[in-house]
Amino acid sequence: MESTRKIVVLLILIFIYQNSFCQNDNSFNKAVAKLNFKKVERIIKNKINKNREGYVYNNEENGWGIKSDYSKNYNALINWLKIQDCVADAYRDQCENKPAIFPGRSSLGVKFKTNSGIQEKCFSIQEGTTGQINILGWRPKTSKSKNVLSYRNIYDCEGFIEIQKQKCNQSFKSK
Repeated sequence: MESTRKIVVLLILIFIYQNSFCQNDNSFNKAVAKLNFKKVERIIKNKINKNREGYVYNNEENGWGIKSDYSKNYNALINWLKIQDCVADAYRDQCENKPAIFPGRSSLGVKFKTNSGIQEKCFSIQEGTTGQINILGWRPKTSKSKNVLSYRNIYDCEGFIEIQKQKCNQSFKSK
């Protein structure tokens, strides 16, 4: 009887510990309201790292070999952002013409509702890693290339969402 009581108390303490230190949506909204974009950046980085594996498929019939698709990852992140109270809109550069190099880059634009008005920020996300590090210009290969998303940086980008929506509308009209 004593051992079950200890187990129950241990489980309750673990549950309290998990709930007190986890990042919840309320902390994200508070960080945006206080213009604490370092914390917003940290939360977005954690969301990307939790859902970073792309969908890998064989594209041999078109001559491209193995290909990775990250649209489900981006859609999940955009949907999570759109249900937040502090987010007015979120969109990514899916209709942008980008160079076909590895690793690729994408940008995710978010309009935040802050106490001082609407602010638009963009998050740069790298699609894939080369497995190299840079040591004073020397780039030794330290690991295998990976098809994963990795967060790069945050920057101001006023008008990004409207520009990307116009590009997508133009590409759909031309088809």
